Amino acid sequence: MKNFGGEPVWVSHSRLALLAPTAEIKKELLDPSSLTKKIVRLCKEQCDQNFQVRVVAQNFSVPTRSESFKLNFKQGEVANIRSVLLMCGESPWIFARTVIPTKSLNRSLRRLTQLGSRSLGDILHRSRVMERGEVEFCKLNRAHTLFQEILKSGQIKIKVDSLWARRILYRIDGDPLLVIEIILPKYNRPKD
Repeated sequence: MKNFGGEPVWVSHSRLALLAPTAEIKKELLDPSSLTKKIVRLCKEQCDQNFQVRVVAQNFSVPTRSESFKLNFKQGEVANIRSVLLMCGESPWIFARTVIPTKSLNRSLRRLTQLGSRSLGDILHRSRVMERGEVEFCKLNRAHTLFQEILKSGQIKIKVDSLWARRILYRIDGDPLLVIEIILPKYNRPKD
């Protein structure tokens, strides 16, 4: 558990209780299944809406310090970073961020930079050569870089002061990519 000033501390499953999530949030964070598949199903069953991926941004930039540390980056190293909203109809449920090291783009992960509005989750969970690492968790506050990225996207308004997130380091053919999934407030609201 490494602390980077201005960023939340990411914790393992064994330390999640220290962050005091509600039972509902804890269940969501610990769910090992594909979040994309779950949202697709819930969209149809509960909302009679279609699932969609809305690309917020995709570019080459320097990841956050905790992302760089997790990916063993050198200071200032850039990555392909894709931020999307997983939507049920026009309602955003999840803000997802994928960080792919540039060196991985020369090998097996190049195709992941050309997803457009397709879901990364579908591709990851269909891959026979994908390895999923340990899941880490955090509670983001408004001062955190990722929370600010959501606000600056102009795609949604958030009235709460904190958001829950999980991140997973995947490897495809040995090449790493980091996926961060941030649960947005409407996602956990019961159906009206």
